[in-house]
Amino acid sequence: MSKVISVILPKGGVGKTTSAVNLAIALSKRDYNTLLIDLDPTASCSLSLGFNEENIFGDVFDVFSYSKTIDKVIHPTEMEKLFCIPQMKLNSIEEGRQNRLLANNYLLRNIINSIRENYDFIIFDCPPYLFGTTSLALIASDSVLAPIRTDEYSLDAIKTLTRRVDYVRTLYNNNLKIDGIFLTAYENNIKAAFKIKTELYKRFPSMMLNISIPKDVNMLNATFRKKPLILLLPKSRASEAYMNLADELLTKYNLQF
Repeated sequence: MSKVISVILPKGGVGKTTSAVNLAIALSKRDYNTLLIDLDPTASCSLSLGFNEENIFGDVFDVFSYSKTIDKVIHPTEMEKLFCIPQMKLNSIEEGRQNRLLANNYLLRNIINSIRENYDFIIFDCPPYLFGTTSLALIASDSVLAPIRTDEYSLDAIKTLTRRVDYVRTLYNNNLKIDGIFLTAYENNIKAAFKIKTELYKRFPSMMLNISIPKDVNMLNATFRKKPLILLLPKSRASEAYMNLADELLTKYNLQF
């Protein structure tokens, strides 16, 4: 079995990249071969794993432009079971050029199909918008995971995402589904946060995952150190929550952990 997952919400500041990276590491810790692909022009995912312009030998842009094949840009990480296709940080002109290469809606799906049998999980860290590389990621994916903060704007973003998933499922990928929505930076003792959580479970009962990622002051330290929290402080509250989130997904997929 190979599972291709897009981590996405069309809103910034929800912990999307943090979740993609820490979840990918958690799955690799459970002994699953995992490939993390950075599709966000900010390259935050790549930077958090220690990649930069000096130490990468190719990125996702090279694949889209046919400069290199995908197998030539897969980088090992300090985790034996975790691999990464990084992205160099793009300016607006470079990002526009990349988007012009994406006219073929099935480009990324075809590329991924050539290697997916080598991995148990392939995870896309998508930008906080629904066009360009994100659109291609949805077409190439089996499912979507949506990290969400407990605020009204995130509720609107979930509605937008569900409409987009329905659109892609109808026209391009009839297997696409949302496998889970999960809360990030959650504070159980804040009345407004609990109210929005209750509303989310009411509106999207089949999509909400049980595990929430708690607010953890150690996240700031991990960001400053440019190192995933789950590696820096594996016993922190958020790190343990990401391990539990991985286990919940493995249970959902009928896999062992």
